[in-house]
Amino acid sequence: MKALFKYLVIFIIVFCSIFFTFKSYPDLFLNLDNEIKSFLLKHKNKSHQSKNVIIVDIDDKSINQTSQWPWRRDLFAKLIDELQTTNLKVIGVDIMFSKEDINSPFNVLKSLDLKINRQLPNYDELFSKAIKNSSKPIILGYHFFNNSFKQKISQKPTTVGTLKKTKLNKIDILEANNINMNISLLQNSAYSSGFLNIINSDSPILSNVPLIIKYENELYPSFALEIIRTLKDNKNTLIKQIENSSYKIELDNLNISVDKKASLSLSYYKNNCFKTISAVDILNKNYDKTIFDNKIVLIGSSALDVVSLNNTLIDKKLSTTQIHATIIENILNSNFFINVNWQDNFISASIFIIFTSLFLTLFFNKILFSSYVSLLLLFFISFTICYFFYIENIFINSAFIFLSLIIAFICTITIIFIKKTKELMTLKKKFAAKVSNNVMNDLLKDENSHYLRTKQKDITIFFSDIIGFSQITNKINDPEKLTKFLNKYMNPMTKIIMKNKGTVDKFIGDSIMAYWNAPFSVNNHQDLALTSALEQLKALEKLNKNYEENSPLKIKIRIGINSGKAYVGEMGADDRNDYTALGSEVNKASILEQACKIYKTSCIISQSVKIALKKDYTIRLLDTISIEDTIKAPFNIYEVFKEGKPTQEEQIQIDSFEKALGLYYKKEFQKALDIFQELKNKNSILNTYAISFHIKRCEKCLLNTSFFSPVTIINKRLISR
Repeated sequence: MKALFKYLVIFIIVFCSIFFTFKSYPDLFLNLDNEIKSFLLKHKNKSHQSKNVIIVDIDDKSINQTSQWPWRRDLFAKLIDELQTTNLKVIGVDIMFSKEDINSPFNVLKSLDLKINRQLPNYDELFSKAIKNSSKPIILGYHFFNNSFKQKISQKPTTVGTLKKTKLNKIDILEANNINMNISLLQNSAYSSGFLNIINSDSPILSNVPLIIKYENELYPSFALEIIRTLKDNKNTLIKQIENSSYKIELDNLNISVDKKASLSLSYYKNNCFKTISAVDILNKNYDKTIFDNKIVLIGSSALDVVSLNNTLIDKKLSTTQIHATIIENILNSNFFINVNWQDNFISASIFIIFTSLFLTLFFNKILFSSYVSLLLLFFISFTICYFFYIENIFINSAFIFLSLIIAFICTITIIFIKKTKELMTLKKKFAAKVSNNVMNDLLKDENSHYLRTKQKDITIFFSDIIGFSQITNKINDPEKLTKFLNKYMNPMTKIIMKNKGTVDKFIGDSIMAYWNAPFSVNNHQDLALTSALEQLKALEKLNKNYEENSPLKIKIRIGINSGKAYVGEMGADDRNDYTALGSEVNKASILEQACKIYKTSCIISQSVKIALKKDYTIRLLDTISIEDTIKAPFNIYEVFKEGKPTQEEQIQIDSFEKALGLYYKKEFQKALDIFQELKNKNSILNTYAISFHIKRCEKCLLNTSFFSPVTIINKRLISR
């Protein structure tokens, strides 16, 4: 629980860092947002073909076939006159005429200060006359500036109506302090005019364009907005504030969503959205007049040496005329992106949901599950963004959202990795308490964990128990002291087992269960188990020297060892399991340990262990037993004294003991009794209690042969004596 609280603090710190960064610097990842918007735009408006705008382009072809740039104004006049023959609606001229035409004969003569008897053509007057006499409204353009030098201009731009604004809070309409207008002759001839400025920020990518600019405390419409207002024959245009920080421009039946700078968020179209005709083809009358029916005509230039192109979100540079055409098309089709006031709240909520969701996955502690949740969050975020983008025409700046998802995912994976590492260290510690380091490392390297799967395997099982531990417990009578006492015993015993490549299965009170050849296979596992038993008995001698002589705290143990097939593997519940061994051979080893009570010996091994031993030991046959209700088939058990061959005297006594035992099995009770008595009287250097046990058996049988049994049946009653 403390660990989870620690991780929660980490998540909160990271979340707050991202959240406050977003609140303080919402445009920090503007370039990334533009990249996302650009990617989405490539799949939007794919099949759109404009039914509103046609571009008449003074392209390189037109310049080459008529005159050099600047284009002569008489050509503009002829172009306007020719367009009068079509059924168009409005003409917009996306070219500034701030100076008189230097190519006009009138101006040439004037510049030379020559006088002739006849009046030479004045191209500006011809153009002005064409504009004034046009049956179609003609909209001219001008430029606003914002610089330190202000030129005194008495004339102001002309518009067909007025812009009004309601009481607006926090609106920050761009304000200009200078203006560059057309010459008065042309400006006064036009039906109306609008500013040509399309850039309202220092961003290299054109995504928003201003529709209104403030100049000398008056509001002026953009070139595109004025064309639409003229088309709709709307005199008054209203700027309104809606839903706190959202704004819109009401023009006739159009509601144009703008930001706090009164700028429109553009939705670009494919390359051939707008029908474009070369101006020279119009002059040469080499065109189809019907294509102009009910259209807005924009006159501009895309000549490479004339105009500078603008970087856009569709990876294509567009001329200003194409930008104005896009603005008009956006507004007339309500295809622009809508500015909403809830975007920041949406981003904040998304960041919170991401961090909360991924924090909750820590309870499952699985990298795969956290990855699934992250992918699910990515899908829903992407789906939501695409839905708003393609269906609702709302672009959500999602860079912070995706960044949050990535950072939250990295935090989650890192924390899970740390937790897994700690669990692995804990697992290593647990294994270290059960097996040797070599076995542990081999197990942990096993990616498929095939060593831990349950299977039947030939193993050697070891059980040990402290003799009279209940009495020791009563003597100590202190939980802390008892724990220290038991640990002091268990620690060296466990190390001996692990040193000999054994696996400590469990501690059952004061008892130890261990086995060899599982989970990792080892050679000569019977020898290793018996070596561990004998080393433990020697270690106890050193341990007991630490206690006072005749102290009740001296430790003696019983050990039972058996070898055979058992089921080994991970067993238990789903949430709590352990690697252990099960089967009758395991039970047999436990009984052998208990049988040490009967024969008052320290270590008993089964016949299967005796047969498999490769090293030399001092061993004698102890008895033939069967186990009541479980293992009824009789088998020999052996008492082990030490490692190495017995001495000559020990061998003589072992041979005598086993000979007497053989006579007993042949029912020669008196002969067997005589040998057992002789061994006892000699004060055998080996265990004498086992001799007394068999003496009693022989005496019983001599009194009544019906007591004879070649097999000692081990049961609870016999063990509990």
